[in-house]
Amino acid sequence: MTTYRRRTTLGLLGAGMAFLAGCSGSSDDGNGSDDGTGDEPDDDSDEPTGDADIDGENGDLPAYASILPQSDDQSYFYGAIDGATLDTLLNDEGAAEGNEPTDPLLGNPVIMAVLFGSFGSPDSREAYLNNDRTAADEGVLVDANGVYAVEGRYDRNGLVADLESAGYTAETETDAYALYSDADTGEAVGVSDEVFAVTAPNSNDDGFEPVAAVERVLETAVGDREPKHAVDADFEWLLRASSTDGMALCRYTETDAFDPEALGNEQVSSDTLEFAFGAFEGANGVHQQLSLGDGDATASAVVTYADEEGVDRDRLESALGTDADSVTFEQDGSAVAVDAEYSGDLVEE
Repeated sequence: MTTYRRRTTLGLLGAGMAFLAGCSGSSDDGNGSDDGTGDEPDDDSDEPTGDADIDGENGDLPAYASILPQSDDQSYFYGAIDGATLDTLLNDEGAAEGNEPTDPLLGNPVIMAVLFGSFGSPDSREAYLNNDRTAADEGVLVDANGVYAVEGRYDRNGLVADLESAGYTAETETDAYALYSDADTGEAVGVSDEVFAVTAPNSNDDGFEPVAAVERVLETAVGDREPKHAVDADFEWLLRASSTDGMALCRYTETDAFDPEALGNEQVSSDTLEFAFGAFEGANGVHQQLSLGDGDATASAVVTYADEEGVDRDRLESALGTDADSVTFEQDGSAVAVDAEYSGDLVEE
């Protein structure tokens, strides 16, 4: 688990994401602010509520589901952030003075946004900038299991020329996409007419193959490989049951439960920023979402378990929504939906 201190994260956020803010617009292809239960959140209650109908059958898939690739790994992670949310974060004048969130419903999406700040090496970033033709109101940035992918419009020929000038080596070239790698950094970069993909710098774990990982995303994006949701009904259900506006992130495993050793703490540390998934011990899927407003925010999560007997409401209720003005927990069989509302300035005292 990696720890991110606030001073470092703000530098990454400002320097690494500023160029993306004008290129990625807000997407309304997600499920909106509805929590998937069919009910509006209860503004006046911070007490857990009862049963609900969490609809994972009829909810919309996010548009970017079409680029989330299947893989041989039983564990899965994705994150996404839209352009409007990028702009909100980058234009927050009080960010440098604020405190880190301690509530995982806030903290986990914020950390995901910080990780996006390390998008690309200087050479691949310049190639992206020079050849991005995405309209300001389009696009979304996705972390697809260790590969950053930006949906948009690109000058593929120009981008390829820039990569070759920077010393990248061609790995694969088809009618639909081109894939390059850099021997010095180990970075893999790929582009189609509508997707730019690059390996995340924190993805160099044992067993991770950058070229193969980027190629999976590109093949999925151009329709040569089925996306994850098309081959895994439980993953599709989780996406359809969840809200995906603003910032979204998902951890999922094909086994009955997450490996507890890989989940970390239940709360975000008060003086550092690190993912806190400990509240989801015993679960096999969690999808979080955070939308930022004018000084306020709404957050939601859908948590799934292998069976109803495994649901740990006490653990969820003690750890999630701890900084919220109101929070509700509703259960439907082996799934729990969490909705929280936050008011006031989230980053300044």
